[in-house]
Amino acid sequence: MSEGSDVRGRINHRLSLIFASLFLVVVLVGGISLYLARSIFVSTDNIKRESERINLADGIHSTIHHLISDMQRSILRGTSIPDAGQKSYLQELNALLELYQVGGETEREVTAEMGKIIADLSSLSERMVREARVGREVNPQDLEVLGGAEGRIRALAHRLSTAHRAKMGQIVQESRWRMQLILGLYGVFILVGGFLIVGSSFYFSRTIAQPLRWLARGASEIAQGHFYKQVPVISTDEIGQLSRSFNVMAERLREHEERLKGLAALEERGRIAQELHDSLAQEIALLHLKIIEADQGLSGDDVSRVKETLEEMRKIAEGAYEDVRQAIFGLRTMVSKRLGLIPSLTEYLHEFSELRQIPVDLKADGLKLIRLSPQVEIQLVRIIHEALTNVYKHAGAKKAVVRFDPDGEFAKVTIEDDGKGFQMEEVIGKGLHFGLQTMRERVEGVGGKFAVETAPGRGARVIVHLPFEERVYETYSRASG
Repeated sequence: MSEGSDVRGRINHRLSLIFASLFLVVVLVGGISLYLARSIFVSTDNIKRESERINLADGIHSTIHHLISDMQRSILRGTSIPDAGQKSYLQELNALLELYQVGGETEREVTAEMGKIIADLSSLSERMVREARVGREVNPQDLEVLGGAEGRIRALAHRLSTAHRAKMGQIVQESRWRMQLILGLYGVFILVGGFLIVGSSFYFSRTIAQPLRWLARGASEIAQGHFYKQVPVISTDEIGQLSRSFNVMAERLREHEERLKGLAALEERGRIAQELHDSLAQEIALLHLKIIEADQGLSGDDVSRVKETLEEMRKIAEGAYEDVRQAIFGLRTMVSKRLGLIPSLTEYLHEFSELRQIPVDLKADGLKLIRLSPQVEIQLVRIIHEALTNVYKHAGAKKAVVRFDPDGEFAKVTIEDDGKGFQMEEVIGKGLHFGLQTMRERVEGVGGKFAVETAPGRGARVIVHLPFEERVYETYSRASG
């Protein structure tokens, strides 16, 4: 099994575990809270029911009190006891007893006793109404019975009210305890949730965010050409696999860059060999012919001819020497890895200006927005060297300018002089390309574009468009593949 399959899904499993833990805590706390909240609602209903029973007990006592008070007033005044009022009170008492829902054993005993008292009062009141109708005097003993019945009813009603109030107090206490339990659960939920959030934040920061920051910085350095950059690998999950893949990628990019540099060096050697063959070798061959001609002139005692031949040989030797110096100078004009492109160019242009007595101005403000690969930088320096060599040999210029500007996806490099210029058709027709073909091949070899703008008496302008680093790697990858 591959390493990638071994680490696949580890972060997903950990995330699932964390979210499952949070979900479990939420469900547990929520479920218990809902249960306790429901019990509080039930307790509220029980409190309401106990309050209604207290009101019923007070209503029974109040109704009996009014019944007995009305009967006593009628007796004291000597008036007849109203039969309708008596029946109304008794019906109300029976209705209150029916509404009263019997709870515990004590309540059943009290309500049964109250029912017995009401039944006795009903019989007594009916008898007293009948006696009052026939004109009999009220028995004092009956008045005592009425007073005793009211006292007993008052005591029983107070007993019921006290019992119900005690139950209400107990229910309120239980509801308060449940509310405190809910608050405690919420506190525990906050603590556990906070711990899980802080722990998850620390875990993700250490195992995901920090490695991703390392990868981002590493990618930025890779983009700047620092292919030796490696990022720490602190885990075996997907992030660790990504970090290992990044390190492998950086190593392969470094090897690829070294391989491209080697290819560029080989290509450069071939071009230099071709240039030496086209210039130095031909001049040495011509020098050899002139030596033979001078030798023949000496054998014929033609001194003037020999002097003329020797003068030609001197010029040929000077040209060959100059070609060798140009080749050596070109080999030395390479981008220093320690200095970089601009310092290397500055050093070269300064040396060229002093040696050739042609001031060359470097305008590289636009280079801050341009990033070229090492391969393109090598070719660029060689192109600038070739163009300035043409300026020295053919242009008769007093000064020159090398300018860098961004132009879309390309870096635009312009080498311009104030020399005599030339007619492109005439130069091409005579086969005197002044190294233009070599420069064109160098530019097109890295995926760029090459152009020359010139006219007699108006100087010359060599315009080179070179792709940025990403495009260059694509070009070299296709070429090496």
